[in-house]
Order: sequence, then structure tokens, then C-alpha cells
Amino acid sequence: MAAFPSIPGYELKKFLGSGAAADVFLAVDLKHSRLVAVKVMTRSRFSENVAVKRFIKEAQTISSLHHPNIVRVYEAGKSGALYFMAMEFFPESLKQRIHSRRRLDPNEALTIANQVAAALFYAHRRGFIHRDVKPDNIMFRRDGTPVILDFGIARVLESTTQLTRSGMSMGTPRYMSPEQLNAKGVDGCSDIYSLGVVLFEMLSGSPPFKGSQTMAVIMKHVTEPIPRLPEELAAFQPLIERMMAKERAKRPGTEKEWQELVKPLFKPFKLPKAEKPKFGDISTAVNREKTRLSGVGAGSPVPSQSSRSKIRKKPLRPLRRVILNLILVLTLTVWIFFNYERIPGMLVSLGRSIASWISSLISKI
Repeated sequence: MAAFPSIPGYELKKFLGSGAAADVFLAVDLKHSRLVAVKVMTRSRFSENVAVKRFIKEAQTISSLHHPNIVRVYEAGKSGALYFMAMEFFPESLKQRIHSRRRLDPNEALTIANQVAAALFYAHRRGFIHRDVKPDNIMFRRDGTPVILDFGIARVLESTTQLTRSGMSMGTPRYMSPEQLNAKGVDGCSDIYSLGVVLFEMLSGSPPFKGSQTMAVIMKHVTEPIPRLPEELAAFQPLIERMMAKERAKRPGTEKEWQELVKPLFKPFKLPKAEKPKFGDISTAVNREKTRLSGVGAGSPVPSQSSRSKIRKKPLRPLRRVILNLILVLTLTVWIFFNYERIPGMLVSLGRSIASWISSLISKI
């Protein structure tokens, strides 16, 4: 097994996955005692100038966006020959949630879509379009808040900077808008189309257009009508129709338009917390001089000082019992030490009293 990259200030503990240009690791931020995801650009892409620029642009894009439903980047830079980015770590993705439950509660699905839409409209107002909205790129914090990440192919509106080859579409075909699949100019409405595909999948359990061949999926997005949701979800069909309209002008282009569509359907829903990790506690990783961890807790935050104090308080009740027993034994020992000469007489007197009590019981019988 190859050794993990060395990034000063971070202890990389687990390989999480890889993308087109970077590997992602679960790590401990030693300075701030927290779990982070560290994205490290793969060495094979160092020679590709476009890949390096895109990696740097992603860090700059996310760092400039401050929204509760957009991933937070803690640090980005270069360590030796490695380009890296440290960001929030999330214990669960929307893809995992859909896979485990197949279909989400309609109110839960709409709540997730509403919060992701708010993040996208925020990014659009600041001149960024995501271009790769899909369940893999929507994650959940421990409190259940959905967060969108992976701005690696985000595009700056009106920018003249070209980081893709002419005529090349960027994104995931199953979730891409018709204009994106045709490699035409895209705007924020393309993200809304992709979010519509995601909402359809959350409600029904599968994407609207499927196929064994990528080209078949592309043709369905471009030419076929939007499939119908199950009858019990018919109330959501008009929203899906607007979000996935072939003509981008028919899609909600502003947050106001979006809210007008969503408000009649929206019911208050408290999102469930992200699934708990299935690994052990990693709090001791912050102090490597004391312990070298053999495992890692995906999604387990490093306990704060207050939580550590709570953990220490749990054994107090058994400890009190031990102390009371010790005091009792010590008291008895001291009493015996000072009264050992009287003990035989006391035992004889006690024996006579017991014998007399037994005799009285027998006589009554």
C-alpha cells in the first residue's frame, strides 16, 4: 500500500476516493483538532497546465462563496510539489442516502432541493455556475444540513478564460441540461435543470432518463418528454416540468420565481441528522506522541474540551461506591483494632442471646 502524501499540519488517515485530477483523503487538522477532507492533486496531472489552473480556480471559487449550503474551504496551497485543498468533511452524501432508502420522503426531498437551490442562486448572483449538480456532490453535515461541493468545473459567467477545449461539454451526462449536452453556452438555468433531475431521483428513486449507453441518455435529455412521477407524487410534477424544461427560459431563473413554485408544495420538515460513523473514535490522533491510531472514524468530529469533560464524568458514580466501601472497611478495621480484647466477650454474649431467642420460639411451638 502506497504511503499517503505528507501535508504539514494534517495527518492523512484514510483514502476516500479520487476524481479526474485529485485524490481525496480523510485527515485530522492537527492545529484545530478537527476532521477535514484533504484534496490532493494527483502527480500524473502536474504536467497539465489546465488541470493545475482548474484546481487552483476551484479553491478560489469556493473561498469567495460564503453560504451555509456551500462547502467551506479551510486552506488551499502548495506543499513541496503537491497542490492541496483542506475543506469540510461530511459523513454522508445524497447518493448514499438515496441508495439506502431508495425514495426519500417528499417533504425531505423538497427541503433538500430548496436549500441547494438557495446555494445555487447565491452562486449565480456572484457570477458562478456549478455545471455538475448531482447526488454525489450534495453532502450532509452532522446536523442534516445539505451542502453542495466540487466546484472543480464551475464557470465564471461572462469570463473570457477558457479552461476547456472548444466544443467540449463538462459535467455528468445523466444530470446535464440539453444545452450543456450540446456544448452550447450555459447559464444558471442549467444548474436548475440538473437540480430538477436530482429532485426527480429523490422522489422516485431513480433518474428520469436512463440507458446503458451514454449517448442514449444524452438523446433522451435533448429530445424526450419528462417522465411522469408516480400518481401519489403528482403534485410535484409541475415543479419538475418547470425545472427540467427543454427551453431554459421556462425554468425558474431567480430565487423569487423558485419560491413562487415551491411555496404551495412546501411543508416544514426537519432534516434527519447524517448517519453516524461506523468507525472508532479518533480524538487521540491530535496527539500523536501519546497514541498512533490504527483506525479512523469517518464523520466522527474530534471531541471538544467540553465533550471530553463529559466523557470523564461518566465513571464518577462507580467511583463513589468504591470510595464509600473503602471508608466502611477502614472504619471497621479501626474499630476492631481498638476493641479486639472485648470481641470474645461480645461474641459469647451474642451467642447466648441467640440461643435464648431460639429456646423461646421452641417453647411457644
